[in-house]
Amino acid sequence: MKLQLPTIIIVCLSIVLILSIHFLGGNTQSIKEANEESSDFQAVRIDAENAYNAQDFTQAIDLYGQALDLRPENAEVYNDLGSVHYDLGLKYAGPDWPSLPVKYLDESVEDALAVLDRAIQITESGYLVLKTSSTEIAKAIEKKAKEKGAAVFPYFGNTQTTLNILVGSTKDHLLEARWSYRKALELKSTYAPAYRNLGSFYMKIGIMDKAINYLREAYRREPSDEILGEYLQQFRGQY
Repeated sequence: MKLQLPTIIIVCLSIVLILSIHFLGGNTQSIKEANEESSDFQAVRIDAENAYNAQDFTQAIDLYGQALDLRPENAEVYNDLGSVHYDLGLKYAGPDWPSLPVKYLDESVEDALAVLDRAIQITESGYLVLKTSSTEIAKAIEKKAKEKGAAVFPYFGNTQTTLNILVGSTKDHLLEARWSYRKALELKSTYAPAYRNLGSFYMKIGIMDKAINYLREAYRREPSDEILGEYLQQFRGQY
C-alpha cells in the first residue's frame, strides 16, 4: 500500500511513505487456479511497484490496471493506483505549488475574470489559488473556471473565499487519484491508508477541514501511526 503524508503547509514539507503491499486471495476457484492467479497477480503488482519507484508512472498505471483486471475487488490496488495518479499530477504541475503567486481579487467581477483568464492561459497544468472577500466575484470565478474545464474547490473562511483551482493534466490525474482512494474505501471501509491519502489530497489543495477529518479517520483506524499522530497534534482543537 502507498501512503502520502499531507503537505505541511506551514513549513512546505511533503513526505511520501511506501509500505509493504498486502495481497488478497480468491476463494471461488480451485486451489491450483487460485495459486496460479495469485502468482500472476503478485508478479503484476511487483512490476507495477517497480515502475512506480522508477517514476515510470504511465507504465505503473497500466500495470495496476492489469492487477485490477485480475482482482477488481482489491482495495489496496486502487489505493496504489491513486498514489501513482497523485504523483503524476504533481509532476505535471512542476516545482511550484501553487503554480502562480496567490491572487487577491477585490476590485470588479470583470477584472477578476480577466485575472482568471490570464492565469489559465499561462498555466498549462497545475494549481491556482484565487482569494476574494466578494461573494459575487467568487461565484463568477467558479462558474467561469468550470466552463474552461477546470476543477474548483472553494474554501470558505470567516472573511474571504479561497478558490482552489486545478487545471490541465494535474487536474485529470489528481481527480483520478481521489476517485481511486474513494473506490478503495468503497471496497474496504476500514482501510486507513486510503483515508490518509484522501486527507493528503485535500490538504494539498487547501481544503483543510475535510483534510483533517480524513486524517483523523485514518489515525482512528491505525493509532500506531506515530508520524500521523504527531502531525495531527498541530490541529488539536481546530476544524
